[in-house]
Amino acid sequence: MEILNKILFFLLILCTITSSAVGMTVIQNTGPAILADLSDTSTTVVEIEFPFRDEIVSGEITIHLSPYNGAKAQSAKSIPLFGYSPQQYYSAIANDPAQDEMYAELLGFFDGYAKEHNLTSDEYVELLTTYVQTIPYITVGAAVNFPIETVIENRGDCDDKSVLLSGLLAKSGYAAGVVVFSEENHMTAAIKEAETGQVISSYILIETTRYAYIGENAAVIRSRTRNRTQIREDSVILVGGGTAAYTVSWQVDAILEQRERIVETIDSLSQEMRTLKSEILDQEAQLSQAYDPAVYEKYEKNLTSYNEYMETCYAYIDELEMINTGSVSREETYQMVASMM
Repeated sequence: MEILNKILFFLLILCTITSSAVGMTVIQNTGPAILADLSDTSTTVVEIEFPFRDEIVSGEITIHLSPYNGAKAQSAKSIPLFGYSPQQYYSAIANDPAQDEMYAELLGFFDGYAKEHNLTSDEYVELLTTYVQTIPYITVGAAVNFPIETVIENRGDCDDKSVLLSGLLAKSGYAAGVVVFSEENHMTAAIKEAETGQVISSYILIETTRYAYIGENAAVIRSRTRNRTQIREDSVILVGGGTAAYTVSWQVDAILEQRERIVETIDSLSQEMRTLKSEILDQEAQLSQAYDPAVYEKYEKNLTSYNEYMETCYAYIDELEMINTGSVSREETYQMVASMM
């Protein structure tokens, strides 16, 4: 997402409004709002398909186009000149009542799937997260899109997708919002973490631009450090009044810590293999000149060790791949990790 470009876009609008308001005694102070044409009864079908656990979630929902067309209007994303907070802005984008039907259809579909598959509340959060992560990451414009635009167009950048996910979570009763990283030119969603007795509630980030575990560091997927990102509630721009929390971040911790150990082990094995490879090449050069039983014995020993390290390294790489692709099956991935410990 081009966060910086969007800030500049808003500043440009602000300057335009200010210059045109010279000599005016009253300046209209309206925020983003969808004006739907109720006479427009046209609809569109949105197809849903993405992997979750060991299945493919698939289906379709029907959404009226009038709110979508209203969201595409130039005036829909207007920004008040004064006294409008980021929370008011993102809440207006996420919660515009013209999108209620869209949320009802989408969450009705996911509620039905969750009931049919006996999902826990945490798995339901992961279901919604995986759906949004699956939406193709494409920069679609300067302004933040309304969720109905992201759903119908099936595309969006980090702010579009993060606002959609936080809206879905908030509508489902979870304490959720978005977090802006201006220096990184990035945005993520965030959800409340299970209470730990702290005075200020903690939230964990949800990367929406790709598959990732809930709470995984937004910057990299294969980090060599413990990379679950925990933040304070006062750093989150909340978009709803939900109170439910995500309660299994401790499993995510275990998964990411195991990944760190695997990466460190692969690095160590690779170093050993590089050393052995150098010795093997030297020994092959010596043996090509003249046969020496002592050199040959070391050569055979090094070659055996190298092949064993190679086999072990491949096994760890397979485990690393399962962890890196296991965010859609957090419980199963955790059970696999627990069996390694």
